[in-house]
Amino acid sequence: MTRQILNPLIAFGIPVLLALLDITKALGAHIWWDVTTILIGAPIGLLVSFLIAQKWDAYVKRMILWLILLALAFTAAKYGQTAFAASYGDDAMAGTFWYFGWIATGGCAAGLIYSLLKR
Repeated sequence: MTRQILNPLIAFGIPVLLALLDITKALGAHIWWDVTTILIGAPIGLLVSFLIAQKWDAYVKRMILWLILLALAFTAAKYGQTAFAASYGDDAMAGTFWYFGWIATGGCAAGLIYSLLKR
């Protein structure tokens, strides 16, 4: 019973703690919304990971899925960051990729951690 409570709390807490320690800023998140994006994305990723774990019991396949999604989300965020900076803040689509890429990165990080704990 305690694992059912602790696993989601740990999976949510680790990405939020990394954001609060400014690790996300060091990786390229904007200084105004670095924690906010993780706070939005982590519960979503946690919910999706819980639903996937209920339907798909293959541990290794879940891990590969979350690693691929995390890499794609971080790539979208970095692409958005570089394109937004190169356009001197004029490219709204790049800014959207940057922002939502970090939301997806937070979600995928929480999902990956939950899947690690749920094996």
